[in-house]
Amino acid sequence: MNHNNIALKTSVILCCTFAVEASAVDFFDPIDGYFDAGEYLAENAYGFLPVPSIITEPSVGNGLAVMGLFLHESPEQREKRKQVATRSIDGGAQLLTPGISVVGVGATDNGSKMGFAGHRQTWDKDSIRYLVGGGYGDINMSYYSQADFADALSIDLNMQGYALLQKLQYRVADTALFVGVAQKFLQVDMSNRRDINTIPPELIHRLTDIVDTSPKVSSLGAILEYDSLNNFFLPTRGYNYIVEYDWFTESLGSDHEYQTLNVEGINYWPLSKSLTLGFKMRYQSVSSDERLPVFAYPYIDLRGIPKNRYQGQDVGSAEVQLMWKVTPRWMLLSFLGGGLAGEDSSDMWNSDEQNAYGVGFRYTIARRYGLHMGMDVAKGPEDVAWYVNVGSGF
Repeated sequence: MNHNNIALKTSVILCCTFAVEASAVDFFDPIDGYFDAGEYLAENAYGFLPVPSIITEPSVGNGLAVMGLFLHESPEQREKRKQVATRSIDGGAQLLTPGISVVGVGATDNGSKMGFAGHRQTWDKDSIRYLVGGGYGDINMSYYSQADFADALSIDLNMQGYALLQKLQYRVADTALFVGVAQKFLQVDMSNRRDINTIPPELIHRLTDIVDTSPKVSSLGAILEYDSLNNFFLPTRGYNYIVEYDWFTESLGSDHEYQTLNVEGINYWPLSKSLTLGFKMRYQSVSSDERLPVFAYPYIDLRGIPKNRYQGQDVGSAEVQLMWKVTPRWMLLSFLGGGLAGEDSSDMWNSDEQNAYGVGFRYTIARRYGLHMGMDVAKGPEDVAWYVNVGSGF
């Protein structure tokens, strides 16, 4: 069966359902007269926003994905948001983010297919946050060499398995600081070698423990987060800093013992009423005395650079983005980023920097929620890629 047909049929079903439900609501905002899905999302019990996306990720090929985005509010919350949005262009977007659910499927031309679902909920005026997500994938993906392999070597692997993620966070008093815990689980079968005959014989022994195993990893982590962003979907001011440390141990059911550190900071500074400067920086590291499955190592994660293309035990990246609000509905943006990957922190700084840049746009698809959709095109060291994004793109 052609897996692209699965995603295409799902996309058609979602869009048809969207069109049928649309007959009961007004898709044009009474304030500015523009197309807007805010009333549909708020007033329909089963209203959702279909988000079709063209996959141009070089590591998995070209394809199609479609996601359904659901927003959950009580009748009182919906009415309050509606009243505030009537009085102010962005008033509704400044209220607390409602519960969010997503469900999606995707497929690409190299035979990859996936399905996923997730939910984010807050309680007690955003004092408690909970995130849960999971999915199943049958992925054909290219992984590139670590520092001790030949630089041009890539390994094409088939990975079948499922993953689960949970996060629970608590606000500290009335501050912007959160503390919490995280739980991750991933079980993958990587025994199907796709291109073992193309790998140089002298390197086979280095890859045996990577491609012959069906690893299972499980972790428990600690989270410290500072979040003062003014909107969950597309902020224009504020800061979000996260430090997360995860322990993968046999006592939690993991086949490998290692620790990971993730430090991430996002800043938004309003330069004027129409210009916003965004800056994102990220550092990731893995600590282990053993060789780990290829998916355990961090990689440079930037628009325009293929997933897993530049991996290492220590990885750092930074990206700057300028957003220009041309009209209350339309926004243009440009971005530039770079990253480093190495065997350790010192080797990371001595490695070659990988850069990517691009442009994009956003349209306010649901004004009362501050929900934006758009597209980015990015150029990296090897390829040009397109991304359909909900939010800032960071």
